[in-house]
Amino acid sequence: MKKERVQTPYIELSKVNRFFGITKALEQIDFQIFSGEVIGLVGPNGAGKSTMMKILTGVLPPTDGKIIVDGTEMKRYTTKEAKEAGIACAYQDLSLCTNLSVYENFAMLNVEHGMFTKPGWRKTAKKETKELLEKYFPNNQIDIMKPVERLTLAERQIVEICKTLMTDNLRVLILDEPTSALSTDKANQLHKVVEELSARGTSVIYISHKLEEILKISDRIVMMRNGKNSGECDPKEIDTVQLVEMLGGSGAAKGKQKINRENAAKGDMAVSVKNYTGKGLYNINLHVHKGEIVGISGLAGSGQTELLNILFEAGRYTGIEKKGVLLNSSVSYVSGDRAREGIFHLWDIFDNIIIGNLDQVKKGWFLNKKKSEELAQSWYDKLKFRAEGIHSPIMSLSGGNQQKALIARGIASGAELIILNDPTAGVDIETKQEIYGLLDEAKRAGKAVVLYSTEDAEIEICDRAYIMHEGEITEELKGEDITVPNIVKASFKDTKHQKKSEEKKESLIHRVMTSRVLLPVTAMIFMILINAAMNPRILSYMGMRMLVSSAVPLVFAALGQMFIVTAGDVDMGNGYSIALVNVLVGIILTGNPLMGIVSLSVFVGAYALMGALIHVRNIPAIVVTLGAQFVWWGIALVIAPSPGGSCPEWLLRLYKFDFPLIPMPIVLCILAGGSCWYILFRAKYGMILRGIGNNPLAVERSGWSYLCAKMVNYVLAGLMVICSGMAYTAVCMGADANSSATYCMMSIATVILGGCEMSGGVVAPVGVVCGGIAMSFITTILTSFRVDSNYQTAVTGLILIVVLAIKLVMHKKEGK
Repeated sequence: MKKERVQTPYIELSKVNRFFGITKALEQIDFQIFSGEVIGLVGPNGAGKSTMMKILTGVLPPTDGKIIVDGTEMKRYTTKEAKEAGIACAYQDLSLCTNLSVYENFAMLNVEHGMFTKPGWRKTAKKETKELLEKYFPNNQIDIMKPVERLTLAERQIVEICKTLMTDNLRVLILDEPTSALSTDKANQLHKVVEELSARGTSVIYISHKLEEILKISDRIVMMRNGKNSGECDPKEIDTVQLVEMLGGSGAAKGKQKINRENAAKGDMAVSVKNYTGKGLYNINLHVHKGEIVGISGLAGSGQTELLNILFEAGRYTGIEKKGVLLNSSVSYVSGDRAREGIFHLWDIFDNIIIGNLDQVKKGWFLNKKKSEELAQSWYDKLKFRAEGIHSPIMSLSGGNQQKALIARGIASGAELIILNDPTAGVDIETKQEIYGLLDEAKRAGKAVVLYSTEDAEIEICDRAYIMHEGEITEELKGEDITVPNIVKASFKDTKHQKKSEEKKESLIHRVMTSRVLLPVTAMIFMILINAAMNPRILSYMGMRMLVSSAVPLVFAALGQMFIVTAGDVDMGNGYSIALVNVLVGIILTGNPLMGIVSLSVFVGAYALMGALIHVRNIPAIVVTLGAQFVWWGIALVIAPSPGGSCPEWLLRLYKFDFPLIPMPIVLCILAGGSCWYILFRAKYGMILRGIGNNPLAVERSGWSYLCAKMVNYVLAGLMVICSGMAYTAVCMGADANSSATYCMMSIATVILGGCEMSGGVVAPVGVVCGGIAMSFITTILTSFRVDSNYQTAVTGLILIVVLAIKLVMHKKEGK
């Protein structure tokens, strides 16, 4: 029954324009949202749907036009005002920090803002996260303690949707391609959620290229094309074919009308798998011939992606059977997860297409520019990209047009086996028809095609289909037997293997072998044993005190570098900033404590401003910190042109304090590592500090200030530099502006050895402390062998290369 519409819209966009230079993304848009209605928003890729949603959520300001909320025209409209109006969006590109756990992503949105919060917030957040996931997606099997990066794309989509449902005073929910990676059963669960929300008075804007869904759940359908309104319709009065025609399509609603199963004869075997077990798969048996399209289906997360991966990886040993997998052809892979493993974000359309087709456009050792341009242009024209040309940046395109570039790369490669992992996710109906046509052409040309899709209806275009459940193939369907009811039935068939015990065993092995602190702890123990072998007295109280004493400055320096790395930056000047602190402590703090405290406070403020400058002016951190090092060094030389000064008595007493059982330097290292761990992994604001190094946009969409978090990371780094400078003063008993320069590269090496990722967001304070001690011990060993200091630097560099090689091997094991 059609819902009774309230007279006054809750939110209205009136004559809204949004221009990007000369590009008109939106033009004279009118859009009304009434309380409790479900609006199906449809249109081809590049129609402006996502841009309009960004304006509605306050992420983008309109170029001009009015935004009216509950009858009041908004003079200022940002994410803050949108949140206060109860507007929330589950984004197609997923606003999740993949380095954070599932419950931390929820807590980032739900926990009150500010640096501090009530004790026990983590326990509450875990409970609420688990309850919410179970409420909206029963039996989802998502581990809330897992980092999001270890979830499947379907699980991430569920997390994104549920996270959005936590919004306080939810009045308008925007779902942007919410089922692009969901299986049929999870999509149905979402549709029930939409019905419940609508019944409670919450408006839902449902954006999808799956027109059957739009017709099923919408009260009203709004159409867009070329950034403009193109009409409205009542879903009760039209069918899918009519809707496609209204959108400007051909009217062919189903892909199977595009491909005749009898239009090509089967050729030689392209790939076969016999009794394969491993990587979450059990007793897999399948074969694919050239000249046929084979579908892979079943409930999402049943091992389909793992199966596609082993088929693709078999390309490394073509013609050789390994673990039951035999590939007899060249292979290409098209990913449905374009953001994470598909497109090259910094490249244009041209580069994204030809990267998989270099053999076709080579001329000797170099690329033939003319051939490259012709290849890219032919696919650009064939797939009807909505862009200015082949050299348009890939990130300037809509999601569907980005997917076209991936499909062009895979099919144009000339490979005899084409593997497609959910290639039409988030793609409009017209583009889907083009893709089906390309698959038909590939089949006619004698190529083998393996197609995995989360849309059961899409599998109907295949000649054969393997249906999977819990890592096992439960049934093979052929020809006319490939129907949605048969696929669904096979998706729920019982499996024969025992999965739980094997997963538990794998989990224990992975925890040991892939722990980020395993390598630095092992290195530290190894270095201690070598030192002890050379001099057994090292293991005594005084021996360990002397040995670890020289490591403390490096430990603090590395922890400071760690906070910069957490934000995704690198500090190339901390060797000289430590020198400046050493001078401030040894000269100023010793003679005038008040002036020394003020100067150190100004130093921390300078670090905060450095972080702000990097963000506000969008200058690479390496440029700013390299420039800053000369400032630190220059000031240090002005204060202390030559070595001198002394260590404050109170600092020396603290450093040499006879702590029971454990030497004071070890206590300082434990306190430093423990404090940093607590800040980053136990304090509420720690998840924000880590989040900005992974996905700043997700942090800002959750209502947190990226600038503030960046500055806090730099302040903490500045405090660690002060601790390092003080420890260095206590070790050398004076001030020298030139003696600590090596700490820069040593701290970077320590951070890498300690298990941190230089890309940001992934850090391990305990590993950094152990790595700092290990690196310092290496220097001690080399010195005891009277190795020249210049060679020591070379040996340190060699050790860093070895560490990176070991980490690479460990990452490969983690992926297995």
